[in-house]
Amino acid sequence: MRKKLLYLFFWLLLLASCEEYYKPAIDQIEGQLVIEAFITNDQSRNFVRLTKTRNFYSVQPSQVVSGARVELIEINGKITQGIEISSGNFTFNTLPVIGKNYKLRVLLLRDIYESEVVSMPPLPSIVGFYTGHIVEKVYVTDGYGSPHAFDVPQREIYIDAPVSDKLSHYRFSTRTILEWIYNPPSITGPPPPSIYGWQSFYQNEKFNLAGPKKFSQTEKIEKYPLLKLYYNASAYLQTDTLFSNGWIIIIDQFGTSEGSYEFHKNLNSQFAADGSLFDPVQTQIFGNITCTSDPSKIVFGYFDLNSYRQYRYYLYISNSISPGIPRQIFRYPIIPDTGKTVGMPPDWWE
Repeated sequence: MRKKLLYLFFWLLLLASCEEYYKPAIDQIEGQLVIEAFITNDQSRNFVRLTKTRNFYSVQPSQVVSGARVELIEINGKITQGIEISSGNFTFNTLPVIGKNYKLRVLLLRDIYESEVVSMPPLPSIVGFYTGHIVEKVYVTDGYGSPHAFDVPQREIYIDAPVSDKLSHYRFSTRTILEWIYNPPSITGPPPPSIYGWQSFYQNEKFNLAGPKKFSQTEKIEKYPLLKLYYNASAYLQTDTLFSNGWIIIIDQFGTSEGSYEFHKNLNSQFAADGSLFDPVQTQIFGNITCTSDPSKIVFGYFDLNSYRQYRYYLYISNSISPGIPRQIFRYPIIPDTGKTVGMPPDWWE
């Protein structure tokens, strides 16, 4: 019996000695240069930002790279020097011309970094704006941890955009502004003046990209789903005493290249990764910039040359039976994200 117990003890000791946590050896790689360059025909949106990649274990913000020389080079044309408006952040006092070709050059210490040559595309346009009824299945977990499915009716907003040899790919960012009205109850005497308020919502968790299907021949992108809105405005409003006055929909549309479309599509795949051991990391997604003075050096980032236009629409929806007809807005005042006025709505109110 003692012999069996001794044998069992050594067997358990052997199993315990095999239980070790695996700690992968991850190299502490020195920060690599990251060049983010976004240039449009809108001066307020243009920037070039220089940073360095962080160590895998680092929780510190990316290191800013200052003191570089940045140039926007028009092929067979002039060279525009970048202005460093803050540490590592540059802009240009000129705008690219539609149809001309450009590249970006960054001179840092003894190294020269250059992008591919990119053509400035024509101004983008929306040739169709309309809505459709959809029902989305949403799962909600109860207090016992059990998921329950609910069908949520929504209004989906679609756009059509033209496709040509010079412009066939687009990127969008959207902002929806819900207008609301509150009528305070009368306690004594005439009722107090109404309160007009608004609240902004953004649906830009990923890059919103549109392009024709590969190997297809078409003259436009049709019924591209841009965003969704609930019929029931109480899902957005803070209290049931507020009444919806409709939506202002602001669409920033960028005409871009196929290369930029594929680059940001790959970034979207990274954002949606499930955490598998073999998921790509962002530093495996290479852009269109290289180090010409030393090709062995790795540089990340993208020289993005985009044409830009903004569209605005007004839409009132309450149910699928009478969803309302979208109306284009041709005024472009600055609208704060949130706010309210008493007695009179703001000038931009729809």
